[in-house]
Amino acid sequence: MIDLFDLTPRLVEERSNSNHPAVAITLLSNYSCDLQVLTKQIASTEPLITQEVFPQVTEILEKLQKKLKEPVKTKFYLFKTLQTHILPLTNVCFDKSGKKCITGSYDRTCRVWNVESGDEEKVLKGHENVVFSVAYNYPRCDRILTGSFDKTAKIWNPVSGNCINTLWGHTAEIVGAEFNPSQCELVATCSMDNTARVFHSETGQEVNLFADHSAEVISARFNKDGNLLLTASFDETATVWDMRSKEHAVVIRGHDAELSNAVWNFQCNLIATSSLDRTAKIWDLRRLEDPQATATHKDEVLDVAFNCTGTRLATGSADCTAKVWDVTGNFELVTIMAGHTDEVSKVTFSPPGGLLLTASADKTARIWNSGTGICTQTLAGHDGEVFSCSFNYSGDAIITASKDNTCKIWR
Repeated sequence: MIDLFDLTPRLVEERSNSNHPAVAITLLSNYSCDLQVLTKQIASTEPLITQEVFPQVTEILEKLQKKLKEPVKTKFYLFKTLQTHILPLTNVCFDKSGKKCITGSYDRTCRVWNVESGDEEKVLKGHENVVFSVAYNYPRCDRILTGSFDKTAKIWNPVSGNCINTLWGHTAEIVGAEFNPSQCELVATCSMDNTARVFHSETGQEVNLFADHSAEVISARFNKDGNLLLTASFDETATVWDMRSKEHAVVIRGHDAELSNAVWNFQCNLIATSSLDRTAKIWDLRRLEDPQATATHKDEVLDVAFNCTGTRLATGSADCTAKVWDVTGNFELVTIMAGHTDEVSKVTFSPPGGLLLTASADKTARIWNSGTGICTQTLAGHDGEVFSCSFNYSGDAIITASKDNTCKIWR
């Protein structure tokens, strides 16, 4: 049993004017919290919260408080199977509401799906090669970003299906793309051409070129303030780039093989890297010369993820296991999730953090108690490797994507 009040949910103010960045606020530490007092405390430190929006803020806090009292969902049933593409899937992504999802494919398209009905709403055509990366601009979700093996990225309107802009500059396949969470007009892409680039989505102009890696760049992730970019590369390093100076802040060295991922915790003061050298490492942003801790597996570490509070780290490995580590204190192993019969390629925590979801080449996804390591449910039914899985924003729905060319929605 997980006490949700041990966690720190965040209020994210969504401005209709996209020029205003999202604001994250820590709140609701206990049941007896006086929401009027809390609203005033928030306003005293956040100038965007004025007297005019007090009622809206209090209403949001009430909804969050009610949400925290609800029990954590632990059992899911198969709600819908989406027969997505004729050719293999590459990626899948929920929108914030969980009512829409997008898929990328070797058929050179991205498709927008209605999760409730299972209907295909739009086919985004225009790429001339595999669509490998797909992303929404959270939290608004009124734009879609695709990255392709045709060396371009494209910005789309998900309602009309129209391409708004094509982003040119890479000289090899694009394998990752995401929106800046603070400045949604900016997007980052990474490529097999050994570079990461930042573009202005409305003008198509290249804003930053980060070209110091000596091998393929396989992930690029902004911090929550959008002023730093974290890249991971097959050159065995990760790099933190400063968006303001257009130069790299520091190169993270310490792995002995290609990296498979690099991620921020929510506070963005810690970085986790995973590698084919059978380790994952934790790095403190203030001193990146040496890792703060090292997690080990018996085979390649294929994925790594923090929980929402940054207190736990999950690793997934080709040794068929996932592990959860306590990031606070002395960095201790919490539990081992053993049960998959093939490599674990994806790990992700539920939004409250009490559950861990894993995807495996054994054609299943599994849900685990992240504290005990007990498998609470096996999501079976795919006829091929499950390579992607994620919770929706609320944590009450799951999407799994498989090499059988289907996505399954679980509720």
